[in-house]
Amino acid sequence: KQKNSSVTLSEFTDRPSTRLPRVSLKGCGKMLKIEEITQLMEADASSEKKLFARKGLKYYEGEHDILNTRLYYYDSDGQIQEDHFRSNIKISHPFFTELVDQEAQYMLSGDESLICSDIPELQTRLDEYFGDDFKSELLELLTGTVAKGFEYMNAYTNTEGRTAFKCADSIGVIEVRAKDTDDGCEYVIFWYIDRIDKGHKTIKRIQVWDKESIYFY
Repeated sequence: KQKNSSVTLSEFTDRPSTRLPRVSLKGCGKMLKIEEITQLMEADASSEKKLFARKGLKYYEGEHDILNTRLYYYDSDGQIQEDHFRSNIKISHPFFTELVDQEAQYMLSGDESLICSDIPELQTRLDEYFGDDFKSELLELLTGTVAKGFEYMNAYTNTEGRTAFKCADSIGVIEVRAKDTDDGCEYVIFWYIDRIDKGHKTIKRIQVWDKESIYFY
């Protein structure tokens, strides 16, 4: 089903899953094959950049290495054994979480406008675009950047026809270079977990962006 390029990230994530998948027929002239998308996502997931990003996110969420601590001892025969009886208190201190939150909040501290102009009328218009909603997304962007090393911001046109901004989780964003695709086009792949079904089956939603259109899977 055709959908033009005015579709936005936030509009897509609010849609019922029963309306998916849908595919845009415009764009680069071709589109990534399912096999290509799968290979690109697998390669990205195993990249050093994303491995470190996930590690930072785990530390931010309090999932520290101490949670994997195990105690051992040598028995009377000189064999190493795991000790299941000694105290092994696994308490992770959210020190990294505090540092990340403090840095992000400090960068946004103050009452001044983020974008300033000497023209009062222009300043009023700028405040409409870069007000509290933008600051909320910017805080999420900064938090993700400090915790994971990088993050993304998506600019789109909202239902009122105005430019708006939404933070995109860098773990689910894949920048695809033209030389890495069969059709020679650049793409951005964005995926997120939609839900977890029975049996712990994870359902992902995937968007593939080219210069003009978005393809949904």
